[in-house]
Amino acid sequence: MARQDWAGISDAKAARRLGGMLGVAFDAQPIGGLGGSDGALAVAGEDAWVALQVERKHNHPVENLLQYWPWLERSRRRLVLVHAIAPDARRRTGPRTDLTSWAGAMMERVLPGRFAYCRVELGSPQEAAQLDATRAAIEALRQPLEGRSLLAGN
Repeated sequence: MARQDWAGISDAKAARRLGGMLGVAFDAQPIGGLGGSDGALAVAGEDAWVALQVERKHNHPVENLLQYWPWLERSRRRLVLVHAIAPDARRRTGPRTDLTSWAGAMMERVLPGRFAYCRVELGSPQEAAQLDATRAAIEALRQPLEGRSLLAGN
């Protein structure tokens, strides 16, 4: 979608639109266990969810990512985090973006088979490819955990 299609829309509307594009139905309620964090959650299978964080300020985006780590450590939940960066976010590139991508990759390594970080830069030229990668991560999450090893490379 074009940049102007995403600019200025509410988080609820972004959740509905992205949910339709990803094949999930996000609940617009605060995510339980995250201190009332803004965001939305969709059920994707047994103990499997897709979480949406819409980043508008982009001051410290890594905080929106890292809050999920203890949530995942306290349970056997599996999660795909969709980190949607709004077109009007202050900065979409730079050291904080790099740190967030690094932290997401680290969480994927530490929580193999249980976590995937999917950054989607709304209205950017990369949006379509990022949405494709996100749909693939959601499809992998929908596969039953039985028969899959939680060890990397298995």
